[in-house]
Amino acid sequence: MYRSHSCLATLCLALMLLLLTPAESRAWSAEGHMIVALVADRLLQAQESPTQGKLTELLASDKSNSWTKTDIAGEATWADALREKSPEGRAATTKWHYAKLDSANPDLTKACFGKPALPSMAPASHGLQDDCVVDKIDQFAKELRDPATFPGERLMALQFLLNFVGDIHDPLYTIEHHDQEGRCVALLPPGSKTPVRLSAYWDETLVVEAEGKDPAKAAAEIVSRLTAADIRKWSSGTPADWAHESYNVAKEVTYSFVKDVPKDAIGSKYAFPVRKGENDPCGPVPAYSVDATYRDRALAAVKEQLAKAGVRLAFLLRENLQ
Repeated sequence: MYRSHSCLATLCLALMLLLLTPAESRAWSAEGHMIVALVADRLLQAQESPTQGKLTELLASDKSNSWTKTDIAGEATWADALREKSPEGRAATTKWHYAKLDSANPDLTKACFGKPALPSMAPASHGLQDDCVVDKIDQFAKELRDPATFPGERLMALQFLLNFVGDIHDPLYTIEHHDQEGRCVALLPPGSKTPVRLSAYWDETLVVEAEGKDPAKAAAEIVSRLTAADIRKWSSGTPADWAHESYNVAKEVTYSFVKDVPKDAIGSKYAFPVRKGENDPCGPVPAYSVDATYRDRALAAVKEQLAKAGVRLAFLLRENLQ
């Protein structure tokens, strides 16, 4: 059904299955990933880059995708749809989305499962399950750059890159706090009466508060705020650099409440409500109350991370989509 010559058996099977499975933690909401892709798209258009034509041509080649829209914003959510709609896709690709640097000892090689090489002569979509977002960005960017890459594999490389560049700028996806990317921590934001998961607060609530609910409008506003100096400064570095940068945001902002706020501010444990007959794998979780200062710092960090991700996605596409 799908680019059979370019994807491994588990991915091909995943793409044929439309089995809905319980959603798991993802970096950014769908809106966040769309914003990042649309920022990159606007920058490429504004710079009149020849990459824009190549990008449009490659997106137009996607004829078999029934999960997302096939514009750049929709394709930026494809890698998450793969995980959410197929057990096989989840098993094959989940670890590719993050690089969990230890909060006390940020060793990237360890976070990247020893940085394994691709199997000989294999495309990036045939990679080992135990690989990280840093290496997968490098692998798929190389495929995008290589004119010998099969057309179907080139499209898949683009689909993963549109998602992974967003992922690597999510602080929760670049640090290991043993809390399932923030799902197993309860946060009581200022003015709220009910705690929310840290992951939902950072990847959904703050995105909406920072940029609104319309990804296209949000992207336009982000681009309007960018200076030439911002674009020059952020159009550089490697995925490893970006992961360390996001890790620092996680330590200094996302998890600052661990040292700044006493747990007993709202009670040491909180159990999230679940539907009848279901269990929350987290169980009762640590609970924290945060103040307006935390919220303001978090909002500023989310705005900057989304902007950086958009600029760097445009940079990556210009450098590699030949």
